[in-house]
Amino acid sequence: MKKLISQGHSIYQILNDNPDITQTEKTIYNYIDQGVFRVSSLLNIDLRQKTSRVIKIIKDPKFKKRADRKYLNGRKYEDYIKLIESGSSLTVVQMDTVYNNITNGPFIQTFKFLNTGLIIALFHKEKTSLSMTQGVHTLYDILGPDVFREQVNIILTDNGSEFYDALNMECFEGHRQTQVFYCDPMMSGQKGSLENKHRELRYIFPKKCDLYELGLTKQQPLTLAVSHINSASLKSIDGKSSLELTQFLYPKMYKALMGYGIKMIPKDEIILKPSLLKQYR
Repeated sequence: MKKLISQGHSIYQILNDNPDITQTEKTIYNYIDQGVFRVSSLLNIDLRQKTSRVIKIIKDPKFKKRADRKYLNGRKYEDYIKLIESGSSLTVVQMDTVYNNITNGPFIQTFKFLNTGLIIALFHKEKTSLSMTQGVHTLYDILGPDVFREQVNIILTDNGSEFYDALNMECFEGHRQTQVFYCDPMMSGQKGSLENKHRELRYIFPKKCDLYELGLTKQQPLTLAVSHINSASLKSIDGKSSLELTQFLYPKMYKALMGYGIKMIPKDEIILKPSLLKQYR
């Protein structure tokens, strides 16, 4: 257990992937708190996070209202909700950018597929409208036209200036292939599913560190990182991983991901810590 925890596994992952361990998740946490495993040097500080967490109370945000832009017409969060509630069966992908240094980068463009929990991340040296629009087109190339049309009916993102070019993010080969919608200003919780996924990304790419020095200098280490994240067991899908669910439900998408380099990692080889990138330093 100490070895797997040192690789960044959660207690849930360890129990799910090792059914011979009969104790419950709560019992294991209690044992660690009580020092039962002290003889094996397994301490509370080794855990990546406790099961309980404080839920922040979000106060009414105070911000200066920005004048509507034309790109927002028909693409506001209220328009997104109306479309979702219309009964249409639409696949949703949430999009965002992760970085530590706004001046030098690198910048990670993230896409989370809500139907499987799978995340795809793209490496950028710039955080511009052009680079992020190109990122959406890269996603189109990764999945291929048929899978993209099936899996990316809607892209939900925030009001960051890098995502302003809605029309060019929606159109490929002269045709509109998806719809882009924007969360309300200062309301990142409206795409909270992706924000939660960023916590897993941050196990490998911590805040307040130089991501270039960590080994994030190109796409390959980022693809490796999301392979490990997407291979981890998730409580929300009954102990399966996002890649396992994708392989079962959407074999064409799974094949496209494998072709791009996102692969299934054996459970006991998953590493969710910065040490994963040591070969790139």
